[in-house]
Amino acid sequence: MSPRGIHDTELGAFLQQLNADTLLLRCLGALAEQGIADRLVPGPRTAAELAAAAGLHEETLYRVLRFAAAHGVFREDEAGRFHLTRRAEGLRVGVPGSVRDRLRRAWQDLIWRTYERVPDMLRTGDPAFDLAHGRAFFDYLAGQPELNAAFDRTMARVSQDENPVIAASYPFERYPWVVDVGGGQGGLLAAVLERHEAVHGVLLDQPQVVAVPEALADPRFDGRWEAVAGDFFRSIPPGGDLYLLKRILHDWDDARALAVLEACREALRGEGRLLVIDAVMKAGNEPDPNKFLDVNIMALTGGRERTGEEFRALAEEAGLRLLGITALPAPATLSLIEMGLA
Repeated sequence: MSPRGIHDTELGAFLQQLNADTLLLRCLGALAEQGIADRLVPGPRTAAELAAAAGLHEETLYRVLRFAAAHGVFREDEAGRFHLTRRAEGLRVGVPGSVRDRLRRAWQDLIWRTYERVPDMLRTGDPAFDLAHGRAFFDYLAGQPELNAAFDRTMARVSQDENPVIAASYPFERYPWVVDVGGGQGGLLAAVLERHEAVHGVLLDQPQVVAVPEALADPRFDGRWEAVAGDFFRSIPPGGDLYLLKRILHDWDDARALAVLEACREALRGEGRLLVIDAVMKAGNEPDPNKFLDVNIMALTGGRERTGEEFRALAEEAGLRLLGITALPAPATLSLIEMGLA
């Protein structure tokens, strides 16, 4: 076989796998929407039993379940009954690590309509989300309470494993007052307060976000934190010893990211520090999940993942000095990017 023939065969297999993965994602979303995993909690059931309970077409459900089981999502036994697996547990409602919100139709349709406009994004440079939905990503979510809540739950779930790693990987005890800028439901701040008992914190985010920061509701944290409603593009509370920006800068293009850094610089005093917690992309052709995230965030918000040198350049333009970059251990995929006043 000619080298070109080998290449074509490999490319064909690659594309076939992409098609299969795309269909699998859609099928898992449909199964999550119908609550199939939750219906198996009492015990294994056949496709016929599941179809009758959910009002679905039996043969179609069986074939979709068989497809999912081939990827470790559910398991079919010799009697034709389907069992929960570890992966299938992730489709359930209200269990730790559930990805059901991300798979359900409302969210998937939002993302798929966004990706449909990637060809237009290539021509215009505008975020595909804006082209598909007529509004910027965060503005759109603000007008869709259910989707916005699902997005917040997803971000909280993503952070569950990485926040304790972050709290253990930096000397937070050196900084009595920590300000978490855009800290959402307070998951990172709670992890820091839990591990470092002398630290006090400030949670800064939009009014509707900081109204009920679930992660900080633990009585152990009483008297050690306060919530501040505000816009981190405009003003950040001064007086903190350490400011945190976790997964904030990647949401924005360089101009908007620079505005956030400049607001942080205005709040910093003396030996205060800014800790940017974000992905740092590898250079060249090395495999890197952050390269997917880079194009994904570009499509959604117009943001970007950055290399170490790009972070350095942004810091200098904002009047800050990049002091060091430390990659976090697994399961986190982020890095600690420490900055101080120039």
